[in-house]
Amino acid sequence: MIDWSIRSRFNFMQVNLIEPLPKPGEFDVIFLRNVMIGFDPDTKRRLVARLLPLLREGGRFFVSHSETLHGNHDTQIIVAPSVYLKP
Repeated sequence: MIDWSIRSRFNFMQVNLIEPLPKPGEFDVIFLRNVMIGFDPDTKRRLVARLLPLLREGGRFFVSHSETLHGNHDTQIIVAPSVYLKP
């Protein structure tokens, strides 16, 4: 169980990544680990294009080790395998 003082700082919600996304504000980090594996390249591009504007400058974008943003959004800087930085 997560202490309420910590939990209250987070917003938990279920979303369908193919549908229009809610606009909860900007994120410092986005985790898409093992999420895009089954998506076709066009769906991956559209999903990443919708999520990147929600990431703050200097924010990190995590994908699984079998995935890459290469060819989708080359404006992101790779800082480690499967970890990208929004400049």
